[in-house]
Amino acid sequence: MKSIPWQIKLAISILLLALVVWKFPVYEIVQHIKNAKIGWLILAFVFGELIILNQAFRWHYLLIVPKEQKPKFGSLLKYTAVGYLFNLFAPGGVGGDVYRSIALGKAHNVIASSVASVLVARILGLVALCLLFWIALPYSEHIPQQAIWFMAVGTSFLIIFCFCVIFNPFKKGKLGEFAEKLREYKKYPLRLVAAMFGSLFMQILGVLMQWSVFKAVDISVQWSLVFVVVPVTIMLTTIPISFNGIGVREWSLLSLTAYAVNSEQLLASVLLGYAVVILQAVQGSIFLHLPHDRIRV
Repeated sequence: MKSIPWQIKLAISILLLALVVWKFPVYEIVQHIKNAKIGWLILAFVFGELIILNQAFRWHYLLIVPKEQKPKFGSLLKYTAVGYLFNLFAPGGVGGDVYRSIALGKAHNVIASSVASVLVARILGLVALCLLFWIALPYSEHIPQQAIWFMAVGTSFLIIFCFCVIFNPFKKGKLGEFAEKLREYKKYPLRLVAAMFGSLFMQILGVLMQWSVFKAVDISVQWSLVFVVVPVTIMLTTIPISFNGIGVREWSLLSLTAYAVNSEQLLASVLLGYAVVILQAVQGSIFLHLPHDRIRV
């Protein structure tokens, strides 16, 4: 089954953004952006940096290769940071995952292991999101039933997918080699446990990042709401129907927080969040052009 062409995804994003502009006063949104508190935005960027560092550490634990082929942590950090540049062009960070797994794999001749480790990290990250959602849900009010059902389906899919990854039947060809790399994780349960805790910590940092952006425009909401809203929004933006989730992200946040948050403030926070993401992409571009021998960690 072919994926949706990027032109259609871009058209969907533009249409959803056009509906936002048509329905909500742009002037008020801009005013909230102008009055944003820089300190909270800096804190959001710091949380974003901690997420990148966390991803590199988690990758280090999940990359199962012979000791002589093990990349230095500096290489893992570099490719993780550069991945944020490619995240701008694909939904849910998929572009960054594809780039960093293949680029590092080619550089160290461990492509199958690198791709497998990034896939497992992605799965654990989504599982951690679902776990945070279900923990926070009993403490949150006015969450639409559609969102709860969506997360229930997503959680069930992830459980089935994890089962298929561990017990996959492929034995031959390139797919068989990759499947064998996935089956290897059954031999390293402690690595998976450590990576799972790393994934939970990373998703908590993501919630704190969103909370900081909220505070930048004076949005005050219960912690439980943020822990529910962020997982649903991220899960929705992983569905490849728009350009990097743009448009879907805005309407998801608007729907989930309509009863508690001023819409213009919320949209201002989303735009400021994009500014933080763009800063991370610029940082990734710097890492991309940084000589490899300059990173010695």
